[in-house]
Amino acid sequence: MKEGNIEHYPLLSYKSVAQFSNNITFSYYYYKLMLICRALFEWSGLPNNMESRWIEKYLFSDGQCVFFKDPVLGYMVASVAQNGGVNCYDDPTTVTPVAPNYVYSGKSPLMCGEDCYLIRNNDLRLPEFSVVRYYAYKLCNLDRAIDVNIEAQKTPTIVRCTDKQRLSLKQAINQRKDNEPVIYVDDSLEVDAITTLDLKPPMVFKDLQVQKHMILNEFFTDIGINNANMNKRERMVANEVEANNEQVKASEDVLLRSREEACKQINRIFGLNISVKRRELDEIPEYEDIIKEEEQ
Repeated sequence: MKEGNIEHYPLLSYKSVAQFSNNITFSYYYYKLMLICRALFEWSGLPNNMESRWIEKYLFSDGQCVFFKDPVLGYMVASVAQNGGVNCYDDPTTVTPVAPNYVYSGKSPLMCGEDCYLIRNNDLRLPEFSVVRYYAYKLCNLDRAIDVNIEAQKTPTIVRCTDKQRLSLKQAINQRKDNEPVIYVDDSLEVDAITTLDLKPPMVFKDLQVQKHMILNEFFTDIGINNANMNKRERMVANEVEANNEQVKASEDVLLRSREEACKQINRIFGLNISVKRRELDEIPEYEDIIKEEEQ
């Protein structure tokens, strides 16, 4: 709001600032983890200038997408609208491709396994966004707890006094800030009437940082990224490292197996030569960024 040449800004309450901080912290972790998930796999041999990110976008948000050949645009991937038909294994038998600003103009619906193939994120066709949201929430809570604990170190003392005494106390505090060796107060200041409460907030942000590191490791395990060498604060014996590697391999296989099966079936149906592999971690910038942040 502006009056004349003077700009007036609305005052922000502690509650609104805290809510804003919660939102931006959650968004930061959500998008950072999402980009890591969507960059885990590299598809090769895709036709029609198709990009891996299109496939992984649908798998992340929907848990599935359909690969098909449009009569006009050629080979495509799109979201799926099931037409209700399922076989004895509860797999869809007919689907219709759905995408923004697109209407399929060919024979509809498409027969799964003949006209198209349903690419699955995993056997249950579950999306990864729920996993990312879960861990982003936990990391956000820890990060905000660290902020609150650091902020609490600034005002560790509560003083109870009258309005008249408050001015004298503020002047005394200002003298302390100016490094004056002696603080002078008015003789009318009733020192005995002033009470203080020392909150003595504990400095636990280092412990919270360790906990955040552990939560991040859990996330990496869930999406199949080896994190045994990231536990710098804790020594892991050989058996623990082996157990961690087995969990990571199991998580990786859940995602990779579905994609490899999709390549096999798409190549069979359309006579293509598509393949998929796990990307090396140093090829994922977002992973490198978040590891550097945790090591600081």
